[in-house]
Amino acid sequence: MTAPLNPRQVVLLVARREFVSQVKSRGFVIGIVITIVLFGGLFLLSAYISSESDSKTLGVTQQTAALQPELEQSAKAQGIDLTVRTVDDGAGRQQVDTGDLDALFTGESGGYELLGLDSVDSRLQSLVSSAVQQQTLTSALTGAGIDPAQLTAQAKVSVDTLEPVDPESGQKLALALVGVILLFFTLSGNGQVVATGVVEEKQSRVVELLLATIKPWQLMAGKIIGLGAVGLLQLVILSAISAGTASAAGLLTVPTAAAGMFVMVVVWYLLGFFLFAALYAAIGSTVSRQEELNSVVAPMIFLLLIPFVLTLNLLPNDPRNGVAEVLSFVPFFSQTVMPARYALGVAPLWQVLVSALIALAAIVVVVRLAGRVYRNSVLRTGARVSLREALTNRS
Repeated sequence: MTAPLNPRQVVLLVARREFVSQVKSRGFVIGIVITIVLFGGLFLLSAYISSESDSKTLGVTQQTAALQPELEQSAKAQGIDLTVRTVDDGAGRQQVDTGDLDALFTGESGGYELLGLDSVDSRLQSLVSSAVQQQTLTSALTGAGIDPAQLTAQAKVSVDTLEPVDPESGQKLALALVGVILLFFTLSGNGQVVATGVVEEKQSRVVELLLATIKPWQLMAGKIIGLGAVGLLQLVILSAISAGTASAAGLLTVPTAAAGMFVMVVVWYLLGFFLFAALYAAIGSTVSRQEELNSVVAPMIFLLLIPFVLTLNLLPNDPRNGVAEVLSFVPFFSQTVMPARYALGVAPLWQVLVSALIALAAIVVVVRLAGRVYRNSVLRTGARVSLREALTNRS
């Protein structure tokens, strides 16, 4: 006679069933391919936008051609790839109309005009204004018998930093952004899969057969562990492809930083997944139809979207931002913000460990509450079960 399975074996059996069914499905492969295509498209689009925004073509007429040295100097100072073409006024206006020129700089001293099609790029406006001001100031100083070059040398300000400048800061920023994007898509996608699976089992009444032999917490735990392993496999595959592609293209020359960020992404994926998956499972158990699911899980998306947006907007320009530092210790935010801060070199390991311990404590609390909601809701069909009712029901 076969001995009954212990709780650990039951959980692992459920986890194996979830893992195998997901990995063998066509959707697993399609999901990875779509994600790779999406990432590739975003990379190409951002590269194109960056090249377009940094490259400008300016037309100058015979009256304004004398300012070309000042224009080029100003463009270099502002990091703009400027191409200057000398054209007559009529041809220049036509080229602006056809898009061959970003703008036409025409007129004469006291009446300069910068002409665009429907608008003029603000950086191009700043560039031309700076060149005109420099030329006007140089003329005035020369007329007063003052050497502009000597005055400029005296007015220079040296720039230094308390910390040595990190030559790898650009790659670290890229690693941080890639890690944040991978975490966002993996956590949101696999969290949704957990909720969908719960509702499918409930709607098909399969859950009634399963819970006749195993306990609700065992089913929920096995489902979360199995689907978490699927997400981890996806994350490893996507990370390997991203790192391999970046290395082949010569964009990644800091393997130690990449390895450190990969470890951070895996650790924070696991912490974030168990935190969010428990909530997704609990919320999914309160409804009986797929049509009702989107409305109840919608607030969960904001818990992932808010730290994602804040990280992308705050950290690239201000890695030591105080708001980001605080949020990197707050559960539901830390899984996105802390690995990005670590990749940028502003979060020491002790901060990462403290944040991880806080996240673990939050997981314990959330899993206990989610388990109660799941146990009291998963067998109830019909109307949606309110969270208050699911938490207070003692059955």
